[in-house]
Amino acid sequence: MAEKVPGGLWMALLFAPWIIYWMLCGLGHASGVLIGLALSAALYAISPDKKSIMALTTLCYFAVASAWTFGAKSPLFVEQSGLIGYGALCVMCFASLALRRPYTYEVSKRDYPEVYWSTPEFFKINAFLTAAWGLIFLACALLHMLPFPLQLASYGLIATGIALSALFPRAYVSWSVRKLVPPYARWRAPPDARKVLIVGAGIGGLTCGALLARQGYEVIVLEQHHKVGGYCTSFRRGAFTFDASVEAVSGLGPRGPVRWLLPELGYEPEELFVRTDEAYVIGGEWVRLPTELARLVEQLCERYPGEAEAIRRFFSEVETAYREMYKEVELVGAPLPPPLLAEVLGPEYLLRYPAEHPSFYRLLNSGMTLKGLLDSYFEDEELKAFLSILAEAYLGTRAEKTPVASALPIFGYYIDGGYYPKGSSQALADLLAKVIEDHGGEVLTRHRVERVVVERGTVRGVVANGRFFEAPIVVLNTNALNLLDLVGEENLPGDYVRHLRSLRPSVTAFVVYLGVDMDLSGYPPLIKSLDDGMGITISSNLDPSLAPEGHACVNIITILPPEAYDAFKERGTPEYRAKKRSFAEELVDKASRLIPGLKEHIVIMDAATPRTFERYTLNPCGAIYGLDQSAGAPERPYFKTPIKGLYLVGASTFPGGGIEAVVISGIIAANDISGWLSIRL
Repeated sequence: MAEKVPGGLWMALLFAPWIIYWMLCGLGHASGVLIGLALSAALYAISPDKKSIMALTTLCYFAVASAWTFGAKSPLFVEQSGLIGYGALCVMCFASLALRRPYTYEVSKRDYPEVYWSTPEFFKINAFLTAAWGLIFLACALLHMLPFPLQLASYGLIATGIALSALFPRAYVSWSVRKLVPPYARWRAPPDARKVLIVGAGIGGLTCGALLARQGYEVIVLEQHHKVGGYCTSFRRGAFTFDASVEAVSGLGPRGPVRWLLPELGYEPEELFVRTDEAYVIGGEWVRLPTELARLVEQLCERYPGEAEAIRRFFSEVETAYREMYKEVELVGAPLPPPLLAEVLGPEYLLRYPAEHPSFYRLLNSGMTLKGLLDSYFEDEELKAFLSILAEAYLGTRAEKTPVASALPIFGYYIDGGYYPKGSSQALADLLAKVIEDHGGEVLTRHRVERVVVERGTVRGVVANGRFFEAPIVVLNTNALNLLDLVGEENLPGDYVRHLRSLRPSVTAFVVYLGVDMDLSGYPPLIKSLDDGMGITISSNLDPSLAPEGHACVNIITILPPEAYDAFKERGTPEYRAKKRSFAEELVDKASRLIPGLKEHIVIMDAATPRTFERYTLNPCGAIYGLDQSAGAPERPYFKTPIKGLYLVGASTFPGGGIEAVVISGIIAANDISGWLSIRL
């Protein structure tokens, strides 16, 4: 039963022998020593931790005091009970610090779940409290060298220690997380500002604009391309409709941010999306993935029987952590980065966070990469490669360079599935733009923003096509690598400029678009070939209206490092066209080995290089996920810039690249601009 006693009560019990000892010895009764010994022995006997520094110190002290008092017949431990007793406790405190086992640690563990115990913050808090108690005990010992009335001040010191122990952990946790908010980003959007400019009509900017327009804000979107969507866009070639890059959208499961967004805008997800279906090619073998997680787990157990138990444990932990990660969607529409948890939901919520998100919190603070996580569960290299495919496809990082915190959302494709917008990915972008326009906003295409106008550290508007657009709030849906050109180095702090210069673009890609006169309905719409390092999307299998009857739309994509941008020379040159053509033909040859006859049935063929993607999205090097998403990459910029009123959304800020991720960034920015009025506590 002793292990169930709360920390505060257990601390009181540990001090009980001392209190009785000091009281009785203060009255001149040596019996206080024996009673202290009896109580300390009883407490040690019931203590679940036989290495408890406090319990051992107390027992040893009273054993020595009893021997000295009754064996040596010396009154020292009675007459100097305050000086010696507090001195012993002072030594105990600092000895426990030297052993890196702060004495308050064993008490705090009773009040906090195990997930807290191994965190640096938990140790720091208890180290501070133990040091504080050590100084308090030292001061009390010194006070007992003074005349009697002055000794009573020790009670005030003890009361101070008790108050500090109760209040400091919450204050420290709140402070330590709040300080993660960059000092330059502690400004708030003016509460009376009702006009917002969105620079860039990617999904992050459109999400932010649609939510604000629904709340009555005057929203103007400025987009340099002739259509909205960024990478979430489509185009026609003859009778075929091709997606520029999107093949599947996550975040539509329970608590999914995309699922949260659509009803907020007046739409039902089921009416807008269809579930995707997928197959992997590994070692020449096709593996069709079930659309339910339980069936996928059993399929993997059958394929890798020696890893069956580990597979079940792995997916159990991953699913639990994944669900925990999205708990805040119910409150604010999106997962939040740590600085915002305290700022938006309060210190008490932050303190409860590890207890309410134990699996996610443990993975988040593990410091592991995806490879490290997989290695901790599995030995089969093919299985680990299988479970790394999504990270390489949707993050552009290899397992050894993929942070676990980034990999976890990607496993949502296994847990809740991927979805495809009916009518192509352009339909999703057009829907968000329509919400803005239906609520009085404007979406202006072919309006390239040339610069952001800043006066005395505050945004005033932007200049696009030579025209000044004024607004107190500007949301940049652009790659952070473009900030210096847009804002001007002179308007930004030096350390922020250095941070921007340290950023690296994400991976890029090469995509071949094929319209074929083949019925490919027997193939899964999504195919990822680990053998060839490429993916194939047959979008007409998800929406037959995208191709004529008996025909199919096929995308072939391969991920490339950002350095591949330079391999494609200036657009329009003979070298560029030759490189583009040879690269496309190579991918078509590979795809034809998986889909026999594909090459012979091409009706329409086009391709996009890294330079193509840069042209249409203004992402440097044609980066498809904004910034480098690998472990060790420079931290993404915060969603608030040093310019008051200037926000950043999209793949360059939390949580990163991908449709679901940029939706999250748009939700966070919209919430912050509106003062987090939509919190549902």
